[in-house]
Amino acid sequence: MSTTLTNTMTATNLPMGNYIPIDLNLINNPRYEALSIEAMMLHALYTMRMTCSIYNSQKDGTWLDEGGHPYIYFSNEEAASLLRVSERKVTNLKNALAELELIQVSRHGLKNYRIYVANPQAPEAGTAIPLAFKNFMSTKKIQPVDYSIEETRKLSPVDREAKSAAPSSQNLLTSTQKQLAKNITKTTNVTSVTAKSAVPAQDSVLIEALEARYAHLLPHQVFQRLLPFCENSYEKARYFIDTIFKAKYSSNKQWIDAGLPAESEVLTFEHNSYFSSGLSDAIAKAIEQMYRYKNVANPEAFFFTFMRGFFTEKTRQYLVDHYQMTTQLEQTLSTVQQKILTRKKQQKQYKTQKVSQKAS
Repeated sequence: MSTTLTNTMTATNLPMGNYIPIDLNLINNPRYEALSIEAMMLHALYTMRMTCSIYNSQKDGTWLDEGGHPYIYFSNEEAASLLRVSERKVTNLKNALAELELIQVSRHGLKNYRIYVANPQAPEAGTAIPLAFKNFMSTKKIQPVDYSIEETRKLSPVDREAKSAAPSSQNLLTSTQKQLAKNITKTTNVTSVTAKSAVPAQDSVLIEALEARYAHLLPHQVFQRLLPFCENSYEKARYFIDTIFKAKYSSNKQWIDAGLPAESEVLTFEHNSYFSSGLSDAIAKAIEQMYRYKNVANPEAFFFTFMRGFFTEKTRQYLVDHYQMTTQLEQTLSTVQQKILTRKKQQKQYKTQKVSQKAS
């Protein structure tokens, strides 16, 4: 009798990152034999969030502490909801991970706690391995999906061969290098596919992996808005996603320069629900201007500017709705508003000059 399961795994629909990776060293190393499966799952959640911090730190220098080490914010409330346990249980799980030096929790500010995540240590040579096989990092090739292409490895959530989390082995920006990180621009360097003749199915797999990678930040509706305009091209999908995050970084920088603390929860997807709730509609409006009316001379610059304006407005709206209006907050709001008005004035002057040059 054949299976009656729906969506049965085959060579064409393997998860490709749409699952939570638990490091095999947590199972194979006797050092962690007392660790519960719930603690392993919590470490896996921290690892997924950590990959996002590391990606952004290498891209624009954010999410690094004063010593150049990446960190995450992950509340007990959020972890409890995902693991379906109590917040008190999460506290106990965090203590178990901390005792085994798998995480380190450091207070930052009045309410925030930075969490540093370590890779589990590999078992010593000669140790009997109870779980010797690996999952998606297997060297076996399964047709017709090709897992050996470079882009797929880059999207792999965890490097299974990592033996420790020593700072020297992570090759991350230092606090000094962070200041020299590439400045934000209106153009986006898109990660290219290895060849123009790549099979479309490979792009589909990469796009699915891209969506899975940012599922905890970007709602599914965001990809539904973007994909029709990507023409099944991973390069185009990656461009849109990169630009969204660059626009958010630029917006955050405006608020930080105006006096808002860099660690403010209002600047994060995790705490500012206005970002995720309105993002898909904002994308739809921007794309409508770019492709339907076709009245945008520079689509790349327009999309970046439009999304930066969206994040700036949603940050302002969240501050007004959730924070007490103090003198300092009023000054911050006023400073950002003045910057926006100044930028619009400069853009108007630039357009007027361009028109005058054409007329002459």
